[in-house]
Amino acid sequence: MRRSFLSIIHFPIMLLLILVVSRVDAKVPDIVLKQKNTVVTIYVDDKNGKRIASGSGFIVDQNGVIVTNCNIIVKWFEEVGNTLNAEIEGGVHFPIEDLISSKCENNLALFKIEATGLPAVKLAAYYKLMQGESIFVIGNQSGFETTISDGSIRSIRGKDKLIQISIPVTPERSGSPVFNIKGEAIGAVTFLPKKGKDLNFAVPLKGIAKQLDRYRKLKKQSVKIDTPSSIYTPSTKPLTETKHYNAKKEAEKDSDSANAHFLRGCSYDELKMYKEAIKAYQQSVKIKPDFAEAYVNLGATYYKLGRYANAIDAYKRAVQIKPSSSVYNKLGAIYIIKGKYSIARDTFKKATDIDPNDAVAHYNLGVAYFLNGETNATFREYIILKDLDKERAKSLVDLIY
Repeated sequence: MRRSFLSIIHFPIMLLLILVVSRVDAKVPDIVLKQKNTVVTIYVDDKNGKRIASGSGFIVDQNGVIVTNCNIIVKWFEEVGNTLNAEIEGGVHFPIEDLISSKCENNLALFKIEATGLPAVKLAAYYKLMQGESIFVIGNQSGFETTISDGSIRSIRGKDKLIQISIPVTPERSGSPVFNIKGEAIGAVTFLPKKGKDLNFAVPLKGIAKQLDRYRKLKKQSVKIDTPSSIYTPSTKPLTETKHYNAKKEAEKDSDSANAHFLRGCSYDELKMYKEAIKAYQQSVKIKPDFAEAYVNLGATYYKLGRYANAIDAYKRAVQIKPSSSVYNKLGAIYIIKGKYSIARDTFKKATDIDPNDAVAHYNLGVAYFLNGETNATFREYIILKDLDKERAKSLVDLIY
């Protein structure tokens, strides 16, 4: 009788649990549930095979292109012997074939595995986000299993449209896709510990969509992809680009590869880890003393830290190895900051000698002439700029008068 009574009690409890579970599952639309196989787990192992990091990512192209968080890419770069691989639905592991871009825009990066016919998300990179709307995150919650969580958008912050979400974010989940109710990928979770324990964020996918479009276009043309150096000039425009290569294969050819240290420095720089970036660039030029691009990026990083004397030395070394109007422009800009107008003038003149059609160099030269009290020479640069860049010409003449 006691057993029967307990059974009667257990039955409604079990029924209630079933109803609760069913209700939770019912919150997630089928179209979102079907996206589970587009999510991957990413692992970084050291040279001894010991696991040192894990994270999440998702497939954006059926030919094996994956989005993940830059933090795990940087972890991979920390030691040349580290390996990175992605585990897709079903437990199949693929090693990285190529890092498509080391530019960590919004803390995201693209890499490729050697695979075809994979399920891929539908990107809604230009989706208009709405505060309060329902969202779903599919990712790696504990490092061992893939979970689906539902929540909402709490706010959309700043010009970069940083998305504050109600779903908890962990380091393992960083890089997970955020879906809307239509099953479209509208963002990627990012772990930002400095933002506060009670704040959880995702970033939009606009930058990733642009990189993916560029990759596909160049792939059709059978052209190697350029890997952005991720370094910026004082005006925040791209400073230099390097030819794309399989970073890990290059590193394996030489355990002290200058290119490996250079690319590592680029990644550190994107994450604003400037001291680490400087060390990586210094190691790169130590191995390869004629590595002009490494000196250029080293100068740009010093500039960001306000270490102008070091930046000048790095830029000088770069133009000694490979004279460039763009680098002379950077060097001259620092001389302007330091009030050395005559040296800045001579530096910008070298830029115009290398490229007489460089409108930026002529404008900078005009400014240097003006600051140095050489009004007639400033006007001559205005005349040249009228044919090269009317907007800069007008800006320069406004400065004169």
